Amino acid sequence: MSQVLPRLPLFVSNFETLRQNAAVYVDKTMYFPDLVNKSSITFCARPLRFGKSLTVSSLDAFFSGKVELFNGLAAEKYMRSPDFVSRPVVRLDMSAAANCENLRNLKKDIMDSLEQIANVYNISLRGSDYAKSFYFLLFDIRENTGLKPVLLIDEYDAPVISLAANEDERYNTKFLNRVRKVMSKFYEQIKIAEYDILHFVFITGITKYSRMGVFSSLNNLIDITLDPEFSALMGYTQEELEKYFAPFLSLTALKFGMSEDNLLDKMKDYYNGFSFDGKQLLYNPFSVLNFFDTKKFSNFWMESGSERYVRKFLSDKAITTEQYQDFGVNSSFARAPGDIETTEPHGFLYQAGYLTLREGSNFDYNLRYPNVEVRESIAKLFLKNIISQKISIDSAANELSLCMASCDIPGMVDIFYRLFAGICHKDHRDVSRSPVVRVIKKFIRKLTGSGSLGVSVQTESEDLVETLEKSRGEGFYRSLLQACLWMAGAKVTPEKPENIGDLDLEACCGRLTYVFELKMAENAGGAAVAVRNGMKQIHGRGYGLASKDPIFVSLAFGKAEKNIVGCIFEKDGKETTVEIKIKTGRGAGGWHASDAGNENLGAVAQF
Repeated sequence: MSQVLPRLPLFVSNFETLRQNAAVYVDKTMYFPDLVNKSSITFCARPLRFGKSLTVSSLDAFFSGKVELFNGLAAEKYMRSPDFVSRPVVRLDMSAAANCENLRNLKKDIMDSLEQIANVYNISLRGSDYAKSFYFLLFDIRENTGLKPVLLIDEYDAPVISLAANEDERYNTKFLNRVRKVMSKFYEQIKIAEYDILHFVFITGITKYSRMGVFSSLNNLIDITLDPEFSALMGYTQEELEKYFAPFLSLTALKFGMSEDNLLDKMKDYYNGFSFDGKQLLYNPFSVLNFFDTKKFSNFWMESGSERYVRKFLSDKAITTEQYQDFGVNSSFARAPGDIETTEPHGFLYQAGYLTLREGSNFDYNLRYPNVEVRESIAKLFLKNIISQKISIDSAANELSLCMASCDIPGMVDIFYRLFAGICHKDHRDVSRSPVVRVIKKFIRKLTGSGSLGVSVQTESEDLVETLEKSRGEGFYRSLLQACLWMAGAKVTPEKPENIGDLDLEACCGRLTYVFELKMAENAGGAAVAVRNGMKQIHGRGYGLASKDPIFVSLAFGKAEKNIVGCIFEKDGKETTVEIKIKTGRGAGGWHASDAGNENLGAVAQF
């Protein structure tokens, strides 16, 4: 007889619906009493699909005194105490006003939400505009009920986030600032009401925008986003996952044909790792629920709608996939990363949830990609931004994953080649375009013009720039290669410190460990020497010897061809050369690369 499982609350953010349907609810109500005692106005930021709306809905039921919904939950005892007083609740979901085409529609959407709340309390809206109507609604609820109401605002930044993701040129920075002014005027009414009218205010959002009238105008607002006491208010801890989803774990492990311990280890790698205090690690609820529903490891969070928002922001940013891995930041940054137009890319990725916090050594925190799901997602975004739309990144990721699992190095090179061939020549960024080199050049020109540089210092500085410019390419290809390996699900360590030096890339796929050494050649004619030097470096410095049966891969990239021009790999002590030939003309076969070193390997790439 099959086991009857409780319902999974997929796409359910209403607490009452969830409880009435006996769906799985990970109890977070133990935080509610402390939340109320913390401050009269509280803000908490969390990434998209992280449980913000369910938390707000749970607080709505809590303050409304619907104690029957809390049977068996931590807050039940508190709610049944004689000191507990239920209160009127004003709950606003600002995502209802997120798809505004103009300011008039934005104000109308806000007024519609206020009208719905007024109808619940049999109140007629009054006031000269949307902002004053908001204030008088709060005032009249207090007057009519004799109790100070609770104000819950979910996704306070939704109108701005929606515009930031919109590719319509009409929604430019000027329009964005107008929307900010509308929202700022609205939220400033909370300041007027906070002392005499409101009992408690709880605000959620994805970001912490300073120019939204929330953080600048509210005197008593406490931001608990980084507070260790509330770090697990949203998201699932490891203990919660194992407790509340025990029957799903056993059946899913059976489906995969593995032990529960092995399944949990894989789930940790794939979905755990978000942190909002640098210590407590959390699962994204949306990914966990979808995983247990489909019993497939997939990038559910990315597919839920965050891609457009992040991809648009990164479309003109010259960043690399490893650039912000273990990037040190101070607590001031973690608390306020900045507005969407002014923040650095790592600030944006942090607020969007693609980068999360870990305890730092030289800094308060380090930023890090939380797990495999996010690493794969950011790698795909990175590649989609620079690779031709004619090439399916998702298909390439699946192919590469299969090649890595079966140790098909020629197949891997084939995929790398096709992907790199899809990059527009304008996107072959080199070091000379990097901010560091631009600053050095500007500095040299300035001091040279003023005569402040000595000849030796000037020569050394110019040599530094020349050296950096000559090294163009390798860092770019390493980042590309890392992105490709990440999107295939591999664990990748770039520039891994070894006993004698740093190897370029180590990629682990299951039990297989790949050691990559990258070399640049002026053109295909120098490929043989370049890959041979790469393999000599691997053996000369003992790269990968700490791993069991590593697979060594030496790749050469041609500056002229802007692609792979040579490859040697070694497996089980046997070395194989994959010589890549490139047609420089556009004949019937077009561009292609073929294997010239092993008849059994077949074509490396065909276009």
